[in-house]
Amino acid sequence: MITFDHIPMGESGLNAFYKWLDNYVFENESIAYKKYLSKPSDVCKVPAIFITNRKISDIDKQIALITLGRHGQELGTRVVGAKIMQYLASDEANIIRNTQLIIVIPVLNPEGFIKNDFNSSMTSITKHEQEILGNLFSSILPDMILDIHSLGKIEGSKYDHGDMEVIIPANTTRWAMDEQIHQYVAQKMKEEAESNGWPYEIHTLEDLSLYYFGATEIGNLPWRPLDKKVFLLQMLNSQDNYEFPERAAYTNYTCAPAYSNWHCLVFGMETNHWSLKNAHDIAVSGMVPSVALLKMGSMKLPWEKDIGYPVNILQGDFRISLRPVGESAAARRLSRIKLWKERKFFSIPCRELQDENTTLAQVNYFGKNLPLEFAFCLRMRQDKIKDVYINKKSVKFESFKDNCSIYLYIPIRMQKSGKIEIVIEHLSF
Repeated sequence: MITFDHIPMGESGLNAFYKWLDNYVFENESIAYKKYLSKPSDVCKVPAIFITNRKISDIDKQIALITLGRHGQELGTRVVGAKIMQYLASDEANIIRNTQLIIVIPVLNPEGFIKNDFNSSMTSITKHEQEILGNLFSSILPDMILDIHSLGKIEGSKYDHGDMEVIIPANTTRWAMDEQIHQYVAQKMKEEAESNGWPYEIHTLEDLSLYYFGATEIGNLPWRPLDKKVFLLQMLNSQDNYEFPERAAYTNYTCAPAYSNWHCLVFGMETNHWSLKNAHDIAVSGMVPSVALLKMGSMKLPWEKDIGYPVNILQGDFRISLRPVGESAAARRLSRIKLWKERKFFSIPCRELQDENTTLAQVNYFGKNLPLEFAFCLRMRQDKIKDVYINKKSVKFESFKDNCSIYLYIPIRMQKSGKIEIVIEHLSF
C-alpha cells in the first residue's frame, strides 16, 4: 500500500484519508484493527488504529500511543501518520509488533482538518481531547506517548520561522533522572533523523519558555526567562487531566497528564510542511525519528532490567533507585503507576559502602497505601553478591548487567510505614 503523494485537504480529503485507513486495516488484518474513540452521535469520527502481532498476547507488551493532527492547520501531520503506519506493517517492524501494542490516532481534530483551522487550544487539554483520550485511557494506559505536530511559515520559534524540525521532551520534571532519560532518548531520535538527512533540533520546555514567551524582536534574548528556566514547568497545571473540564495550563502537547499521572515517556515533535514542499519528504522526515523512538521500546536500555521504554526509575537515580515489580509488562505498568503516585512519601534512598565486603542501604516510606510492593535497585561495582538481608533476614534478589557493572534488584513488600534497612554482602572488587 502506498501512502499519500499529496496532502489531503477539506472534507473530501478527510474522507479519502479515512478510506485509506480502512484499506490499511483490511490489507493488514493480521496486525491491525480499528476502533472509534468518538461518540456514535459525533458528526466527525475519530478512529484509532491498533497495530501489533495479534497472535501474541498483549500482557507482556509495551503500549505506545502516537497522536497526530491535534491542530487542524498543521498539514504535515496528515501524511506522517500514514507513513509511520506503513512502516509498522513492514517486515522491518516485526520486532516492534511482537513486543508492543502501537495505537495511532491519525486525526485527533477532524473538524480542524476539514476547516484547515487551528480549532484547538495551546493552554489546556480541550474538552474534545479529554473525551477522546479519556475513552481510550479508560481501558488502556500507555508507556509512551508521542504527539506529532507540524510547523508552517510562521509557526514555531519567535527566532526561526519557516525552517525548523524539533524533538521536544514534553512536560517532564527533573524527578528521578527523568530529564536525563528524556534527553538520552531525544538524542537517539535526533541522531537517527540526522543520519537520514533530516536536521532536527531538541528543544526542552525551558527553551520554549524563551521561544514562545520571550521577546518578539530577533536577537533580543530576555534574561528573565533564562534566569527562571523552569517557570514553564510550573505553568503545567497538575489538575489538567483527561477527565476534568478545561482549565488554563500550558500544554501544547496532549501527553502532559500522562506523565503526571502514570510516569509515561512523553515527547512532542514538530515536523515542517513549509520548508519541505514534497509530501513524501514531509512524511519520511516525521517517520524516521518516530521509528527510532518506537525501536527503543523493543530493546533493553543499559539501566533497565527488562525490555521496554525507560520509565521505571521512580525515585532516586541510576545508582540507587526505587522501581516497579511484576512478572509481565502489564503487571509492571500497574506497579509503576501505583508507586509514581506514592513517590513523594518516600525519602531519597541512600547507600553506604561500609567496608570492602558490605554495602548498607535504606529508604523511608511515610505514606499509607499499604501493603506496598516495589524493588530497591542498586548499581554495583562488585559482580559477586553473596547475600542480601532485610532486618537481618536473608531475602531473594535478582541481578542484571550493563557494560561495566551489575544492578542488584531487590523486591520488597512493606506491610507498615517506616524505614527499610538493607545489608548487602559481596566480595571486594
